[in-house]
Amino acid sequence: MISVLARRAVQCGQFARGIRIDRSLFPSINEEDLEEKYVKGGGPGGQAVNKTSNAVFLKHQPSGIWVKCHDSRSLESNRKQARKLLLTKLDNHINGENSIENQVKKFESLKKAKSKEKTRAKYEKKREEKESNTDDTDKVMTDSVKIDTNVVPKEAND
Repeated sequence: MISVLARRAVQCGQFARGIRIDRSLFPSINEEDLEEKYVKGGGPGGQAVNKTSNAVFLKHQPSGIWVKCHDSRSLESNRKQARKLLLTKLDNHINGENSIENQVKKFESLKKAKSKEKTRAKYEKKREEKESNTDDTDKVMTDSVKIDTNVVPKEAND
């Protein structure tokens, strides 16, 4: 899904460097359009979880999209979470590529690609500097190791 930082940025409606999420197409839900049921939960927790009706089943009547939420043992927090999940699902269904979740994914992928390109350029620059330094040192070494042909070796004088 979406990372925690991206989710927080979506809730605030802001991103760095002036990039903003287009929230104009985000759907709103009328309470009359919802069918809400409280059903028994399941999963780990044993009898305490299985015998209480704190799982929320929420259905949007016009679109037929439904969500079941049993994240906690609290009915109220499950209701809030179910509405958030339903809004996200409805946004993805109605807006598709322009949904908030997809906009955040695009932003994150662009950010990651930019970071990779920056890293690649940094190492390319280091490699070029290293090559130019080795060329300079080779040139200096060949200049300093010139052999003077006019000097006669001492052994030849004896």
